Amino acid sequence: MVTEDYILRMIQDLGRMLARLLHSGALEPEALSLPLEETEPAVLPLLEELRRQCDLGQINQAEDRLFAEVDFSDPATLPTVLGFYQYLNHYTDRQLESWDYSREEIFDGLRDCAVCYGADPQLAEAFRP
Repeated sequence: MVTEDYILRMIQDLGRMLARLLHSGALEPEALSLPLEETEPAVLPLLEELRRQCDLGQINQAEDRLFAEVDFSDPATLPTVLGFYQYLNHYTDRQLESWDYSREEIFDGLRDCAVCYGADPQLAEAFRP
């Protein structure tokens, strides 16, 4: 349990670091765990669809879609990315494993997104649990 909490915090910290690096004004990851009605309107369409797909256990497909549809040259897309990985981070390890996914893959995906946005990969690695 302590290890799981540590990994959860590391994933959240990496998301915060990415938002600050991009000076995007992106929502803090915790804010994206609010109900969809309370998030920014621009975040809703893709993020809502990805969340639904994850709830069906289709996390790998949702992540593939995220990478295919997000324009990483536009920092305004960061809330969608952070919201997606924060949403994954709320599932238990047991749920993630039953869907052939892991907490480490959440971190790896977020790190890969950071690199796509232009962050130094070594900086992202500093957050590795």
